Amino acid sequence: MKKLVVFMSVLLACLFTTGCDFLFDEAHGYRGPIVVTIKTEDGSVPEFPFLIESGYSESCGHSSCGIEFGYKYFKAAYANEQITFPRERLDLLQPNAYASIEFTVTHPNYHQGVFPRGFPPTDADDPIYVTFTVKPFAEQMNKVAGWATGYKQDMQKFTPDSREFKEADMMYRQERFNLGQMIARHITLTKTVYLPHFSKRMQQRVIEKYQPIFKAWYYGVPETDCWDMVDCRKQILKPRKVEYEGL
Repeated sequence: MKKLVVFMSVLLACLFTTGCDFLFDEAHGYRGPIVVTIKTEDGSVPEFPFLIESGYSESCGHSSCGIEFGYKYFKAAYANEQITFPRERLDLLQPNAYASIEFTVTHPNYHQGVFPRGFPPTDADDPIYVTFTVKPFAEQMNKVAGWATGYKQDMQKFTPDSREFKEADMMYRQERFNLGQMIARHITLTKTVYLPHFSKRMQQRVIEKYQPIFKAWYYGVPETDCWDMVDCRKQILKPRKVEYEGL
């Protein structure tokens, strides 16, 4: 009985103060702080910082439920540099459950990485450390180009009028199409997502460095104006119709 009286006294005191988070942390679904470090697959440290977007969403089966989005932050950090995302209360359907928070990492020289992680409830003084490793965009381009080359080599094994030859030919063109789409999307992400979060001076520096690089990538896969296999078959040897708009 005495312990109950003491607890109720503390509880009432908490209602009029802001120093009792420890009583409610777990029940109210607090997560963080989360300390993020970005590393590069090739070990290099790029000149410009990475843009890191965080977001929490709760889903049930094939549809959303509860709070759909939360923990929305944009932060910039250089490679190997720790950046802290704040401690925040999330409205979870089950307050003590793990919360799935997704981090999206964008950089002009690296393939955009999406990293979902589950986080348990944490105390205010208990940061969680996570490290995400990103791949150079040129390496990802080479990977997709390699898939196309594989189908091109398969074509040499069959006669031109065979079903196997036609299937390999179709897949070759499709992978080349996918490569071009990936390049176009990367340029768009840099222009519309990455650049707006930095100063005009920083934007100009990024544009000056990557404009010629992006242009070479863009025109290096001229057949990717097409949007489906049929059009790709017709356009694969034709010059690109859509001009490079740049950053």
